[in-house]
Amino acid sequence: HGFATLSGGAGGAGGAGATNTHWHRNSAALAELGTLQLEFRYLARSTGNAEYEQKAMKVLELMEPLQPHDGLFPVFIENLHNVPKIAAKGKISMGALGDSFYEYLLKVWLQGGKQESQYRRMYDRAMEGVHAKMVRESEPNGLYYIAELDDHNNIRHDMDHLACFMGGNLALGAYTHPEGVSSPAAQRDLQLGKALAYTCYQMYTRTSTGMAAETVRFRKGTTTHLKNDDFSSRSQHNLLRPETVESFFILHYLTKDPVYREWGWEVFTSIEKCCRTHIAYASLRNVHDFHKGHEDRMESFFPAETLKYLYLLQDPDLQVDILHTHVFNTEAHPLRILEEME
Repeated sequence: HGFATLSGGAGGAGGAGATNTHWHRNSAALAELGTLQLEFRYLARSTGNAEYEQKAMKVLELMEPLQPHDGLFPVFIENLHNVPKIAAKGKISMGALGDSFYEYLLKVWLQGGKQESQYRRMYDRAMEGVHAKMVRESEPNGLYYIAELDDHNNIRHDMDHLACFMGGNLALGAYTHPEGVSSPAAQRDLQLGKALAYTCYQMYTRTSTGMAAETVRFRKGTTTHLKNDDFSSRSQHNLLRPETVESFFILHYLTKDPVYREWGWEVFTSIEKCCRTHIAYASLRNVHDFHKGHEDRMESFFPAETLKYLYLLQDPDLQVDILHTHVFNTEAHPLRILEEME
């Protein structure tokens, strides 16, 4: 039932029916529209029921002709009618509400054995837009980050921890680029991916707890009173999210650079020190003040993704091959590419 709107598009999160949540009644979140394709295609091949794949892929088919010239979709897409519609104005983000749509453009292409070139083109066009409109360099230390665009296409110098997935995703896109990893476009994306991973690492190391804030705001062209203060914490809590260590895992797998294992181990030790309780692990209320305590909850993505990527990052006998046989979905489940299922 979740695909009944948008001529096959998914409704909002939180219910099985094709309805949107109360805070975006007229629209679906971009990330929701593009974050079921890997799973439903795998399900279709596993069960022999092609309808799973047809319904999920119909969404991307409808979105392709709507892609703006700069490749960047707003985070909300109107889905009340048979044909989806994007507004002339709308926030653009690689973080909350947008992230995994762009992730899956690349990964659907990989899952299909690199045969569906339209999804790779959509991904590359979006990355061109990211480079042209969203990438900025902080002051004073030159950290690269992906800013957001507001409803009027103005830059907001904020980056969610969620956007840290882009470090690994850009690297994966570079190593699988149709023109080869040595091509100028691939090298540009790989260098940005590495730079973003370093920025996200700094989001951890520059706090007293060693844990990153949920959202940071970069200081662009302003004088700050703190030494090396490239950014401040806009949302000061930490939910034990996986995106940074996900990028470390992918970059280590691709480049073999041991620094990503070292960074991952630092994150793990900070989690052990600051977030482990007598019964489980808990979200941190303030990454700058451990004494403000914990939230009484542990998100499901912590064991499913964060701990998994931390383990796989250090695993010397990894059996997953993200270049040839497997693709990770956005919840860190490795799925065999379709030709490996035949």
